[in-house]
Amino acid sequence: MLLLAICQLAFSAFAQNHPVSWEFSSKQTGPLTYEVKYQAEVKAPYHIYPQGRGGGMGMPTEFLFEPNDNVEFSSELLERGVEQHDGEHLSHYAKGVTFTHTLKLRSEKKTTLAFTIKYMACTNQMCLPPSKKQFTLELGSPAQNAVALKSDDPADLSRKGTISFQYEDFVMPDVEGKEISSKDITSKSKYTFIDFWASWCSPCRSQGRELIPIYQNYKPKGFDVIAISLDTDVKVWKKAIQADGYAWVNLSDLKGFDSALSKRYHITAIPRNLLIDQKGNIVAIDIHGKELEAKLAELFKI
Repeated sequence: MLLLAICQLAFSAFAQNHPVSWEFSSKQTGPLTYEVKYQAEVKAPYHIYPQGRGGGMGMPTEFLFEPNDNVEFSSELLERGVEQHDGEHLSHYAKGVTFTHTLKLRSEKKTTLAFTIKYMACTNQMCLPPSKKQFTLELGSPAQNAVALKSDDPADLSRKGTISFQYEDFVMPDVEGKEISSKDITSKSKYTFIDFWASWCSPCRSQGRELIPIYQNYKPKGFDVIAISLDTDVKVWKKAIQADGYAWVNLSDLKGFDSALSKRYHITAIPRNLLIDQKGNIVAIDIHGKELEAKLAELFKI
């Protein structure tokens, strides 16, 4: 096995400073009635997604409010992007967005609103792991910078310096739940492309479609693909495979970034990929499109 050291400079920057920051405020607009705003600022080149966004491309922003006997929500949570014009629909927010709703208190007692925000930051090339953070806001308070009470955000962890690993064979279920050994594929192929992706990752889907003609061209020459999905919903995963026409082996344990395999290869953003030879030596990492095609032409001496 060839031990490969990969530089994580591109990912250490967002590890130290997440590209999305939050600020909250509440204003009394009537007797026991408050307008609450949740403002997200997004640093270029990242973006986040609207609530309930369909199509499987980008995980929607979601607010989860803890039960409070003194709070009654009077309106839905509306949203408006910084760059959004009246009547315009945006597929994502590249500069920032404000979510607003109205709530009413049942009594005058001091009340704290507790909530969790789940969201995902992506660029046109990759997506960070989903963020899940808990916050509190005292009603009637002026603007507050967000301080998370608890974070399950892998991107908040420090990832400095160099990470080293070597390829190891693994076993994982396919779309039918059948356990598949990677060795059964890699041992029969001259080169195998191991691709980490997810149905909600727009850059992943784009690269996956680019991979199809390359796979079809080099499959007869000894090239194969193993796609490892970081999805957690089997139906959405299968729908994406069918929609994009991925004919190669598709595997997932449906544990997302918590998958043991993801942790083994330090997958802190997707898409990520490895190109290995028949002996398990890592030939290239994070290579796709024309660059991958050129590498295969070199390896197959075309």
